[in-house]
Amino acid sequence: MWVSILKKLTRKNKAVTFELKMIQQSAIQVRHLSVNFIGKNTFEAIKDISFSVARGSTTVLLGQSGSGKSVTSLALMGLLPPQARVSGSVQLDDNQQNLLELPPTQWQHIRGKDISMIFQEPMSALNPVKTCGDQLIESIRTHQRITYSAARRLAVEWFRKVRLPDPEVLLKRYPHQLSGGQKQRVMIAMALCNHPTLLIADEPTTALDVTVQQEIILLIKELQQEFHTAVLFITHDRRLALKIADKILVLKNGRLVDDSIAIKEWKTEEKNQEEESEILLKAENLKVYYSGATALFGKNKQVTKAVDELSFELYRGETLGLVGASGCGKSTLSQAILGLRPITSGNLYFKGSRMNDFSSRQWRENRKHIQMVFQDPYSALNPRISIGSALTEPLKVHGIAYGAAAEKKVLQLLDQVQLSKESFHKYPHEFSGGQRQRICIARALAVDPELIICDESVAALDVHTQEQILDLLKDLQKDKNLSYLFITHDLNLVKAISDRVMVMWQGKIVESGNVYEVMHHPRQSYTKDLLAATL
Repeated sequence: MWVSILKKLTRKNKAVTFELKMIQQSAIQVRHLSVNFIGKNTFEAIKDISFSVARGSTTVLLGQSGSGKSVTSLALMGLLPPQARVSGSVQLDDNQQNLLELPPTQWQHIRGKDISMIFQEPMSALNPVKTCGDQLIESIRTHQRITYSAARRLAVEWFRKVRLPDPEVLLKRYPHQLSGGQKQRVMIAMALCNHPTLLIADEPTTALDVTVQQEIILLIKELQQEFHTAVLFITHDRRLALKIADKILVLKNGRLVDDSIAIKEWKTEEKNQEEESEILLKAENLKVYYSGATALFGKNKQVTKAVDELSFELYRGETLGLVGASGCGKSTLSQAILGLRPITSGNLYFKGSRMNDFSSRQWRENRKHIQMVFQDPYSALNPRISIGSALTEPLKVHGIAYGAAAEKKVLQLLDQVQLSKESFHKYPHEFSGGQRQRICIARALAVDPELIICDESVAALDVHTQEQILDLLKDLQKDKNLSYLFITHDLNLVKAISDRVMVMWQGKIVESGNVYEVMHHPRQSYTKDLLAATL
């Protein structure tokens, strides 16, 4: 009877069909949720928000720090502090019970079984005095009536499912004995082991490097599809949101805002970026070793590992920062990229071509595409020749232009780096440090390169001139779609120009990621020391 009534209603009103479909598919429905914190100054953290998350889908809650994202997740988990006052309703699946009205004792049956959560920082979410295995087994036995041995078997199975190596071994280890990515995998196993209806992932990849981030995202997606779990993914990362979301909710100052136009623009922008995304430079397990003093019969006593098993990718149109103290191997890497240092082992590719075995002729041709701006512009310029001659030289060497055509090209280059045409006849000593660096940039641009390596290229300049040169590099990048490998010891400079950053120490990359994460959430003590020294 009810079916026939509903069919009649849906014929009359299509909106009813949509509403019924939403109710049938929703794993959770949030209506008019508000959260106030009572105190000397009452604070309204969440202001009348409503949304639903469908089964098997990913809804992203996107917002800046302080927008109310984490407060929303804690409200859905029943974990708000006593001073919080909550109103509205939260209904799970087809249950008409308002979860916000449940007493703490009933929440214990919901939390971890029907709704579970992956927290941002696994180290603080895991118990440091219990093994990872014991914590997972406890999660399983809390909601499943099975024996300890059966729960242990399930725990091993879940460790395999989240792709942890040697599950039997890791079961006995404590959180501090695991890497950040491994700890987050343990958290994912604990969150999903009871097949929850809703999984809340609160910034689960923020503290991880880019490679591990990608692995964790793919893992969550695979397990979501396997168990048809609804996911509420909380993040401040717009690019990540666009990649993983079926639906995006934008939270601002505790309110959901209608940013449908902005989201549409973001998606178009992201699509264009993906289409244009091309790996320009790639290193695979790159090693550059120096032989030291030799012992009897010519055997090396000492080997300096200047670049030691280094891997990275640099994309067309991006700026990749490389930061580290003096002697860490930064300049050696740049010399290897330019073919000025022999590679001990590993692979180096430019636009898909393996550079290891390039002939002298191939290297000469390749240097048209990869140029360098050095640290000291005065040393980089020949004091005996005019600026015009210095800029004309690479045009002649590479057969690009001669005579009047070369002079015209040089005048265009001077204009691009904001120097007057009178500079053509002047000599290096007649310019300031910032002007000389502009000349070096013009010389690098002369052969229309695709990649420019900036090796401490603003280190010798004052702060004001540094800003001018960085602005110039950004403008040129935008106009010519250039890629930069920006080498420096100063994280503040990296922050000003780079899209991503790698931190190098003793020939190795010890930390990498987007600039914001490395600057605000450093994981390695060496990175923290660099930040402390520069901020």
